[in-house]
Amino acid sequence: MTCRTLCAAVVLILVASTFPVVAYGQGIQIETAPQVVREAIRQGEINTCQIEVTNTGAVPVKVVAEVVDLAIDEYGYNMEVPERAGYVWGLQEMTKVSPEEFLLNPGEMQIAEVAIDAPKPLSGGRYGIVYFAASDKSAKGRIIMVVRCGSLLFATVPGTETYSGRVKGIRIIQSEDSPGSFGGFEVVFENTGNVHVSATGQIEVSNGKSTVLKTALRGGTGTVLPGGTRVYRAELGQAIPDGDYQVTVEFEFEGKRVSAQKVLSVKGRQAYLE
Repeated sequence: MTCRTLCAAVVLILVASTFPVVAYGQGIQIETAPQVVREAIRQGEINTCQIEVTNTGAVPVKVVAEVVDLAIDEYGYNMEVPERAGYVWGLQEMTKVSPEEFLLNPGEMQIAEVAIDAPKPLSGGRYGIVYFAASDKSAKGRIIMVVRCGSLLFATVPGTETYSGRVKGIRIIQSEDSPGSFGGFEVVFENTGNVHVSATGQIEVSNGKSTVLKTALRGGTGTVLPGGTRVYRAELGQAIPDGDYQVTVEFEFEGKRVSAQKVLSVKGRQAYLE
């Protein structure tokens, strides 16, 4: 997961269509702090935290707050979950921001209060992005530039966390230097618990007599949300001789350990998993 302020700029034409542009326009720029809010919340209560929104641009802006559900894809990129997507790990329905709208002159800062109304049966973690969309309040005409920045929101109910995971898959990848030949492994870790985790893994290839590969899996130690997956890779430093081997993958996270094994057959420049 990339832990930084989320910023994007869009152009609104007649308020009906939007499309992304490369840079900020019309001198609009805002920042939020903190970049990631980690909040312990209590069941059956309204839990609050604060986010600072600062106008670091050159023009006065109107700011509108919005909460969306957060997911993280298998490569570690933050994703905004569409409404009514049936996503069970989101915060949108239980979260409000006050004030919802406000004005900021250049250099001014506004503290926005985020209130999470946690239901009594809630357990584990819930995740969202608190966005603040800024536009030039004095802009006239048909084209309005909007800059949207946000903070990630991680909410956890202490004492209700379940940490569990599994190795979802192990597969062969091709060599980047020699397409079509055996180049390494791709491994998928799945978070089967109810709260976010950070997992580290390693892979070992041996034939009972010697170990031909033992290395850390690359894919980052970033956050994996509940129900989410993360892809890790291990590339070969040198070719593995022909023969049959045992592949062992192991992940560690939050004091837990999971592993999986596969049989590897190597012949020539090709490899197969069973």
